[in-house]
Amino acid sequence: MILKTLTEIFGFRSSSVKEAGKKVSGLASDSRKVRPGYVFFAIPGTNTDGHRFIVQAVERGASCIVLQDSAYLPPRETQVSWFLVDNSRRALARAAGFFFQNPSRKIRIIGVTGTNGKTTTCFFLHSILEEAGLPSGLLTTVKNVIGNEEFEAVNTTEESLNIHEHLQTMEEKDIKHAVMEVSSHGLALGRVEGIHFNSAVVTNIVPEHLEFHGNFEHYLNSKQLLLEMIGANKHNVSPRVIAVSQDDPHTISMAQKAGLSYITFGLSRNAEVKADNIHNSVEGSTFFLRSPWGDIPAKITLPGSHNVCNALGAAAVALALGIDIKAVGYGMSKAHRVPGRWERVLCGQSFEVLVDFAHNWHGLESTLTLIREISHGKVITVFGCGGERDVRKRPLMGEVAARYSDVCILTTDNPRHEKPSETVKGALEGIERISREKTVQHMVLLDRTEAIHTALSLAESGDVVFLAGKGPERLQIYADTVVPHNDAEVARRYLKGDKE
Repeated sequence: MILKTLTEIFGFRSSSVKEAGKKVSGLASDSRKVRPGYVFFAIPGTNTDGHRFIVQAVERGASCIVLQDSAYLPPRETQVSWFLVDNSRRALARAAGFFFQNPSRKIRIIGVTGTNGKTTTCFFLHSILEEAGLPSGLLTTVKNVIGNEEFEAVNTTEESLNIHEHLQTMEEKDIKHAVMEVSSHGLALGRVEGIHFNSAVVTNIVPEHLEFHGNFEHYLNSKQLLLEMIGANKHNVSPRVIAVSQDDPHTISMAQKAGLSYITFGLSRNAEVKADNIHNSVEGSTFFLRSPWGDIPAKITLPGSHNVCNALGAAAVALALGIDIKAVGYGMSKAHRVPGRWERVLCGQSFEVLVDFAHNWHGLESTLTLIREISHGKVITVFGCGGERDVRKRPLMGEVAARYSDVCILTTDNPRHEKPSETVKGALEGIERISREKTVQHMVLLDRTEAIHTALSLAESGDVVFLAGKGPERLQIYADTVVPHNDAEVARRYLKGDKE
C-alpha cells in the first residue's frame, strides 16, 4: 500500500500528497502507536480529540495525516502528506480493510446485535461452532479469542483498525468463522464499515443509549445497519442467515425492512426455534429445544428465560447454517460462563451472592424476576445508574429494583463527570414510587464498596444479594480519577474476613 492508494479508498475534500509512491508501513488512530511511515487518523472522541495529537504523530514519524477538522491542517512547510475528509473514523475503516487485504471477505462473520444478551449469545454461538469442528474467532465486550489466544477488548465493538487486524490474524490461522458483538455505537460511528457480515442474530430491541442516539428511531436505525450490510455483502453470500426474536416485533420488522429471509427464535409458540419445559435453578436451565431440524433436550449453565432466548438465537443461526442439532445442543451445554454474567460468589456463606451486568431496566427486570423465582429469603439489590448516560431510564431502573427486591441499596456506577449525588436522583424517585405500594427498605450509599459491604452484612441464610450493573468491569470511573473496583472481588474479600 502506497500513499497514492488512499486517494482511491475514500473521498476527501482536499489533500496534499508529498510522495505519492511512498510505502505505508502502518495505520494508527493513537499517536502513541505511530511509527515511521505510518498514516495517522485524527479521530474526535468522547474524552479527547485526536486532532490535538497530530504534532505528536508527526514527531513520531507519521508520513501522512488524515483529519476532518481543517483548523488542524499541518503547516505548508511540513513535509507530511495530509487528507481532509468528512469523517476520519470512516476513512480509517476503509483504509484498514484495504491495508489488511479485506480479510472479512474470506471469513464467515456472524454479527450479534440487540439491546441485551449480545455477549452471552456470542459465547453460545462460538461454543457451538467450535464443538461442530468449525474453528472460530470471538470478538466481544468482555474478551476476544483467536485460536488459543485471549485478550481484553476496549469497546463493545472495537475500532475498525483492531477488527481488521484481528480478522487478518484469524485468516492466517485458518480460522474461517468469526462471531462478533456489534453495538449501536459501533454501527452508528462506522467502526464496522467495510466488514463483510454474512449472518446475524438480533436479540431484542428496547430504548437504550439515548444520551448518544438522541431518540429511539436513531437507535433502531443504527441496529438496522447491520442487516443492510448483510444485504449489501457480495462476498461470502451463501448462505446468508438472519435470526430474529419472535418475542420482539422490532427485530422482525428490521429483517422485513432489510428484505432478507429470516428465521425466528424465542419463547413464543410461533417461533421456529423455541423452548418448552424450561426449568431454572441457580446452576442453570434445562429445556426442550424444538426446531424445523429436530427436537432435543438441552441445558445451559446460565439460568433464566432471557438466557434460554440467547441460547435459542445462537442455535437458530447454527442450525440454519447446517450444523447438526446434536452438535448445537452439545455446544450450548459446553459454553463457558460469560464473565460478570450470573457470576456466583461462593465463599461458604449461607446466602447467595450474584454479580450480573444488568445495567438497564430491561436487564434488571429479567435477572430480578429470575432471582425472585428461585430465592427463598430476602432479595437485597445493590445497583446504580451510569453517569452521563440516559437519565430517562433511571426512574424505570429504580422502579424495577424496588418491585422485585426487599432491600434496595442505591449507589454509584461509573459517575464519570457527573456528580455521584446526581446520578442517584432519578432512580430514587422510582424506588420511592414503588415503596408507596409495597414495603421495600432502601438507602443511598454513594461509595460502592460500602454499599456492597452493607448488603452483605444484612444478608441472612437463604437470602440473595444481587450486585447489579458492573458485571466483569474492573474499574470505577470518576471525573478526574479511575479507581480499581470489581464487585465480585469486593464481595469475596468481605466474605473471607477482609473488611477493608
